[in-house]
Amino acid sequence: MSADTLPEILEQSYEAHGAAPALLHEGRWLTFAETAKLAQGLHALLAEHGAAQGDRVVVHLENGVTTWLLDQALLGFGLVRVAVSARLHVLEVAAICLDAEAAVVCADPGQADQLRAALRDAGARTVVVSLDADRPPDLSGAEPTVLARPHPDDVAMLMYSSGTTGAPKAAVVTQGAWVARTRNSLAHLPPVTEADTVVLAAPAAHFAGSVALDCFLQGARMVIERRFDADAVLDLVDQHDGTVVPLVPVLLARLVDAATARPTSGRHLRCLPYGGSAVSTDVLVRGARRFPGVLTQFYGLAEALAPLTVLSPADHDEAAASRLGSAGRFVDGVEHRVNDGVLTVRGPMVMPGYWRRPDLDAQVLSDGWFTTGDQAAVDDDGYLRLTGRSSDVIVSGGYNIQPREVEQVIERIPGIAEVAVAGVPDREWGEAVHAFVVVNADPLRDKETLTAVLRDACAGAVASYKKPRHVHVRNSLPRNHYGKVDRRALRESVAPEPPTKEKE
Repeated sequence: MSADTLPEILEQSYEAHGAAPALLHEGRWLTFAETAKLAQGLHALLAEHGAAQGDRVVVHLENGVTTWLLDQALLGFGLVRVAVSARLHVLEVAAICLDAEAAVVCADPGQADQLRAALRDAGARTVVVSLDADRPPDLSGAEPTVLARPHPDDVAMLMYSSGTTGAPKAAVVTQGAWVARTRNSLAHLPPVTEADTVVLAAPAAHFAGSVALDCFLQGARMVIERRFDADAVLDLVDQHDGTVVPLVPVLLARLVDAATARPTSGRHLRCLPYGGSAVSTDVLVRGARRFPGVLTQFYGLAEALAPLTVLSPADHDEAAASRLGSAGRFVDGVEHRVNDGVLTVRGPMVMPGYWRRPDLDAQVLSDGWFTTGDQAAVDDDGYLRLTGRSSDVIVSGGYNIQPREVEQVIERIPGIAEVAVAGVPDREWGEAVHAFVVVNADPLRDKETLTAVLRDACAGAVASYKKPRHVHVRNSLPRNHYGKVDRRALRESVAPEPPTKEKE
C-alpha cells in the first residue's frame, strides 16, 4: 500500500479489483467498479445539498449497503466522516452536528423529521438527507465527480467519544493517521485477498467497520447485516464461506456461545478480530478452543487509533491467563511509557488534537505524547495489561481500587457470564465496591452462594479491601451507545445502603 491518503487507496483498490465481487446487495454481488460508481453518485447527491471537500458530514444510520457506500463517498472525496452510533437519540445527534458545524447529516427516513426539528431548536444549519440504510437511492442521473486529492495532514474524520456526560468531544483523525492505522491493521491480520468474505454485523461506525474497510481495500467482498444476531451471523458465514467477522467483545461472547452449540459452523473462518472494551478470560479461552488460530485483539482509542497493541492468535491459543488478560504487545512505530500508572503513547496514529478544544488538548497532549487515561503496566515480555480508567477508580476507606482488577478475578469463575464492578457512595467507606454479575449457572443464582463464591475468589487474588461488599445479579449489564458497560448507570441503579461493619 503505497498511497498516503484514503482517496488514493480507494482509487487503487477500485482499479486493482474492478471486476471482482465487492458487496452483496439484494441477492447479487456488486463489483468493485459498480461500488465505485454508486459511491460517486452518493457524493454527487451530498454535493447537491451543499457538502464540499473538507465539510463535515454526520452519518446516523444502521448497518446497510447504503451506509457502506456512503463511507466511500465521504472518504473518497475529501469530505470529513462523522459516523455516530445509530442508537443515539436525535437530540444527541443534533448536538454533535452543532459541535462539528456539519454541512449535512444522513439519517433514516423514520427519524429525518425529528432530527430536522432538533437541529432547528439547537440552532444548527445542518441539512438533513434522508437515506435508507439498505437501499441506495437512484443515482443513475448523477453528474460524474472526481476523487479528491487531500494532504495527509487534512482531516479525514471526527470521532466523537463514548463519554456519558458533558459536551460532545471529538478526536481529529487525519488522512495520514488513518492510513498508518490501516497499514498496521493489515500487518497483523492474516493476508487478505479477493478470496475473503467479511460478514459485518457489528456497528459499522466503530471498530468493526474499520477492520472491514481494511479488508475491503485488499479485495475482500462484503456481506452486511443490519443488526447483530449470533445465529444469523453464523448462517451468513456458512452460506457465503465467510472468513472474517470483526466484532466487539460483547458480541464475540455471543458468537462463541452460539458457535459452541453449532460445532460445524464457521469452518472457513480465518480471523475474528475484536476490540473496543474489556473481555473476560473465559470467553477468550472458549473462543480460542472453538476457533483455534482465529482470534486477534486490537487495542486503541479514538485519540490513538487501534491497533496500538495486538494480542495475536498464537497468544490466544496458548491460553495462558497472563496473556489472555493482556491487550498484547505494541505494534511497530508506537512509542509508549507509563507515568504514575497511566499509559502515554506517541506515534503516527495519535490525534493532533480534539476538534476545536484547545483546553482539552492542553490536558492530554504534550510534544506528541497522548495521555490515554488508561491505568496500565507493561511486563518484561512487552505485554500491556490494562487495569482500568483513571476516571473509574474507586476510593474506599482511603484505598484506591481499579474495577478492572476485581473484574478479572470474578470473570474467571465458572458460571459467570459477565461482570462489572463499580463504586457506590457509602456512609462508612466513602465508596463501597459493588459487583454486578450476569450468571449462567443455577447454583450461582442463589445470592448467598454467589456472594460467598465471589468473596472466596477475591480473597485468593486481591487485597481484602478490594473484595465486593455488595453483589447484584442482573439479567444484563447496561451499555452505552458504543457497547461499553455504563458504570454510571450501575452506580445510579443502587441506593446507598446503611453502613455495615466488617472486619478486614
